[in-house]
Amino acid sequence: MDVAPTVAHRTVVSLSDEDALDPTLVGSKAANLARLLSAGFTIPQGVVVTTAALDITEQLIDEIRAGLGDGPLAVRSSATAEDLRDASYAGLYESSLGVETRAGLTDAINACRASLDSNRVHVYIHGAPDSGMAVLVQQMVDADFAGVAFSANPVTGIRTEVIINAVEGLGDRLVSGEVTPGQWVVLGDKIEGASKLLSRSQVMQVASLATRVEQVFDVPQDIEWAIEGDTLWLLQARPITSLPQSIEPVPIGIELPPGYWEHDASHAPRPNYPIESFIPPMVAKAVKSWANEFGYLFDGIEFRDIGGWTYQRLAPMGGKEGPELPGWLMWVMVRTVPMIRRRLAMARTAVETDKAGQFIDRWYDTWLPELQAGIDSLRRVDLTSLSDEALVAHLDAAHRLCTRGIEIHTMLHGALAIILYELVTTCKRLLDWDMGTTLETVRGTSYKSTEPARRLSELTRLAGDRPEVLDSARLPDVEVIAFLDEVDREFAEEFQRYVDEFGHVALGQGVVEPTYAEMPSFLIGTIRHQLETRFDPTATDDANQARREQTIAAARSRLTGTPADLGQFDIVIERGQKAYPVREDNEFFTMSAPSAQFRYAILELGDRLTERNVIGTRDDVMYLELDEAVGALSGTRSLSTEVVHRKGQRAWAAANPGPPFYGKETPPPTDLSFLPPDTRLPMEAMLWSLNSIMAVEASKTTQDDASAITGTPASAGTYTGPVRVVRDESEFTKIQAGDVLVCPITSPVWSVLFPSIGALVTDTGGILSHPAIIAREYRLPAVVATGNATDLLEDGQIVTVNGDTGTVRTVTP
Repeated sequence: MDVAPTVAHRTVVSLSDEDALDPTLVGSKAANLARLLSAGFTIPQGVVVTTAALDITEQLIDEIRAGLGDGPLAVRSSATAEDLRDASYAGLYESSLGVETRAGLTDAINACRASLDSNRVHVYIHGAPDSGMAVLVQQMVDADFAGVAFSANPVTGIRTEVIINAVEGLGDRLVSGEVTPGQWVVLGDKIEGASKLLSRSQVMQVASLATRVEQVFDVPQDIEWAIEGDTLWLLQARPITSLPQSIEPVPIGIELPPGYWEHDASHAPRPNYPIESFIPPMVAKAVKSWANEFGYLFDGIEFRDIGGWTYQRLAPMGGKEGPELPGWLMWVMVRTVPMIRRRLAMARTAVETDKAGQFIDRWYDTWLPELQAGIDSLRRVDLTSLSDEALVAHLDAAHRLCTRGIEIHTMLHGALAIILYELVTTCKRLLDWDMGTTLETVRGTSYKSTEPARRLSELTRLAGDRPEVLDSARLPDVEVIAFLDEVDREFAEEFQRYVDEFGHVALGQGVVEPTYAEMPSFLIGTIRHQLETRFDPTATDDANQARREQTIAAARSRLTGTPADLGQFDIVIERGQKAYPVREDNEFFTMSAPSAQFRYAILELGDRLTERNVIGTRDDVMYLELDEAVGALSGTRSLSTEVVHRKGQRAWAAANPGPPFYGKETPPPTDLSFLPPDTRLPMEAMLWSLNSIMAVEASKTTQDDASAITGTPASAGTYTGPVRVVRDESEFTKIQAGDVLVCPITSPVWSVLFPSIGALVTDTGGILSHPAIIAREYRLPAVVATGNATDLLEDGQIVTVNGDTGTVRTVTP
């Protein structure tokens, strides 16, 4: 008589078998599915090669096939230390889909078992595993759609929201990052999400599935699912790890200041954080000095927090906005009002002494070395070794460096405005060139814009035949460096050198967003993209140089017969080529790098406040005012209540973005003929520069037709590809090789993304904006100042971007 093997020695069990409920035998993933199967959920038929199996024998393969038939199979890991409440191990173990042959099944099972002892698992758990590995084998689902769903919002912690992501076909394309999914947020019977991939009924079915799975385990769940015809399959369920505390929105009272105020969408595209409240006054002070240096007829820029968002206005001389005055009265005022006469004297001096040229020289000779020294000095400090008093002193030094950087940044804006205005107007007068043609004369000179990606291409060549290096893109950021150090010391050293030189830069306009140094997984992913797009920086540089030289040669040929005109042309070209790179290059040293050092010091402050139970986590420091956070170092009172309240206010602001402007606009005069001729240049250049950089009026435009969007042509060429909407730095990981990047605006440090994409579309910005300049340096078609392309387009749509005509058109499959 045959005797059934004991549980301890069973090598294959069915998911419907009672023994499959034992995670020590079948692993956590299979045990979870067995429990859900017994509760009545629709789960693909499956068996488990248990932790007791020693070798994968022909008899074992026979048992599997006897239970599952001859169709294609999915072979997945089911370790005993996997899908746990405090550690998911997501993506660390091997899996195989569509396995059909006996040999393939044997290989897939062995690969799963071997991955238990892989390098990436060693790094993840900081040592050798002491768990067991079972292998789950199921019948494949021929999915029409598949994806993941979270029964609670994993970002905000809101327990009543279900987050759903879906792709067409198999879900492995989503998990691997091969494609970007459609996404929906479900709250009760309300659905938010523009994607039409799933019907409303399908979205609600998936949301219900996620909620019912949570009820089984009594903890928020991360599930994988698939739709095949009319059947919704449950493929996996595991707890959501590190679910943040749920934040309820707290309304913000809005008190409108008098005057006209515009939302600063270019520099403050997201709701404000309290820790950054020191930045607007710092900028306002710097701009006031800038206005005085160049004799502008305004007192600078004022900022206000209105409803949690940053608004700004040009500060009128004397402090109060008045009615628009007729030209004759303006003519009288500039000649009789002492305050205006003093300002015009400054403008006259700025022109006579070539203050613009002086400032560009000072950048190269003095300011750049000064900032580099300050950045290097801060970077050399081991923050963890500092006493509290020394950390406060370090924060003060970082604050001074940021202040100095913004002062220099604004002064350079005044200089660049004059020099580039002279370049454009001279080429228009002498050659009848439009601005786009004129900018061909400086194409390829903004070297700092392309240097981070150019240097990354060197790492790309090194990583090309090293698959384990590329695998590190799937690891948590905190594990990447240790993993690279273990599997490929040569690449790890080169990667660290790159991070040291280019990684310590703030990605946004403040200190909240992480630096590239904190995002090594993203950088490795970008290397993978460069391999796919075959980015060739040398070819790009050569093409830019050739175009620049051809344009200048054509102009000089036309002007040969008029020596005076040729001399003027040569002067503005020389000045323009020296100044134009500063537009992008200065931002790295004046803004991004100093802000990164300030961020690191604030995070160290956050760590100390967390250790002392003043706040819950180090990132909570971002919800304190800077002085408040520093003062908390010497106190013991918990600030958790204040943090929760301010998180709620910011959540409300994010859900209630204010209008583009408040009040009635009194635009600056466009006709400056009332000014004495020898004082007009700084004011004319500034107004031209603001429009060329920000294109405020064009960027206010809202469009309704997503099939034919218009904007400002910013970089020539055409490209057809899939849309990827990226609203801020937190969504960088959505980008896939060849995407059309659609975003509100970019800063210079976004340039590392550009070799990955095929074209660029922005809501705001003009032909001299950061995105436009970077796109031209990379020779990418670009359309800017569309107003609301990020609202009209959705991920995955195929569009054609025409950077010559400034149009974006959807392509019907």
